[in-house]
Amino acid sequence: MSTLRLSAVGLTLRVGLLVVVVTNALILARVLRPEGFGEYFLFLRLVAVLAAFADFGLSQSVNAFYGRHKHWRGHIHNLMLQLVPIFSVAASCVAGLVLWLGGRWLLPNLPTLLMFMAFAILPLSLYANLWNSMMVGTTQIWRVNLLQLVMCTFSLSLTIVFVVILAGGVRTAAINYLVVMFVQFVVMLAMGIRLSKDQPASESPVDLRRKMVSFGLRAYPGSIGYLLCMRIPVFIINVTHGPAAVGIFSVAQQVAEKLLLPVEAIQDVTYEKMSTLSSAVAAKAMNLYLRLTWWGMWGIIILASVFSYLGIVLLLGSAYLQAISVAHLLFIGSAFAAVSLLMDTFFVNQLHRPGLVSILAWLKFMFALTLGLILIPPFGVKGAAASLATMQIVGAAVYVYLYLRVTKSGWKDLVYIRRHDIALLRKQITSLTLSAPAAATRVEPAAATSETSY
Repeated sequence: MSTLRLSAVGLTLRVGLLVVVVTNALILARVLRPEGFGEYFLFLRLVAVLAAFADFGLSQSVNAFYGRHKHWRGHIHNLMLQLVPIFSVAASCVAGLVLWLGGRWLLPNLPTLLMFMAFAILPLSLYANLWNSMMVGTTQIWRVNLLQLVMCTFSLSLTIVFVVILAGGVRTAAINYLVVMFVQFVVMLAMGIRLSKDQPASESPVDLRRKMVSFGLRAYPGSIGYLLCMRIPVFIINVTHGPAAVGIFSVAQQVAEKLLLPVEAIQDVTYEKMSTLSSAVAAKAMNLYLRLTWWGMWGIIILASVFSYLGIVLLLGSAYLQAISVAHLLFIGSAFAAVSLLMDTFFVNQLHRPGLVSILAWLKFMFALTLGLILIPPFGVKGAAASLATMQIVGAAVYVYLYLRVTKSGWKDLVYIRRHDIALLRKQITSLTLSAPAAATRVEPAAATSETSY
């Protein structure tokens, strides 16, 4: 199946997911107000940081190994089940000690109950991340998005009943999240066991655990660095300006992150292609993805900038008015973040250089942290947005420089739209609208020698 067709399937489900997620977020933001929504957002960010910390790079390893080694999938899933509790306990001990010693300075406005709930959710969130990587590694994008759509719809229904109708607060919203994560874990576990049993039985190599853990540890610093890049402004805002400012920034950041929805749909498909295509063909395919994505993102950003005022003010009220200017700054960074997202798949799955990605991620984190400490105290949420957008621009520029050196491509290959790009795009769109059987057939490796096979 073509990249565009696979991406369109994922994007269609993601659009439905987007509607549900945005509706849920808008309801929570309006009912909880900026301060309450800021506390809830801090809770979600703590869960994300803990899950990334406990991951130890295993999600990237599962993505690469599960997709490439079909006959070992049952063994890989069993290994996941063995490592999730071990990694969760290890991360909980370290993070718990850090928060016990410095929680009043690191998270001064987060209630203790929400901290404990974040630790309870940790193993559920960690397994969910690994399961998603497992499905993406085999291009089972529709399973990931369909399940998320169902779970988010369930979450929305809980919000309407317990937060809106029964007038629950931040703690109620957090409990709803815990319930949804547990139900999702049960469903994912059942599906993971069934899908792994469908694969032919095969003896796994004795060093499978060592290989996966070794690969993951090389990618692990990059995962932590990337997460901290994106989340550190929230924690600095909380310390310097309080949860209400966090609530305003969180609205703007969530809007900006939703602009990357089409890019994430393409990225999900690109992982598998970067693992299987030859180096030369993979570089040509990546060039095509990058130039189409770059210009497509600017079109999305222009539309989002025009409608952001109406969307935020009419739906959330004047309390979130400052989020508009913050969102506009973040939109600029999103265009460059899209480039980095796609290049991640090339450096990790094609070049097998997770260590390089990790180094770049930590350099971006140090840059973002420095800018954040300089700009956020005096300028608040606008300073946070400026620091984040600047980091994304500089990070993408470094990524492009390294990519051009490795692939021997020219910068024009990443920017100039070619005539055959439009023809290929038109052909793929036509195949989607007409549902042509021939267009849905995946190109065999022997034919994957030109850009028309991407």
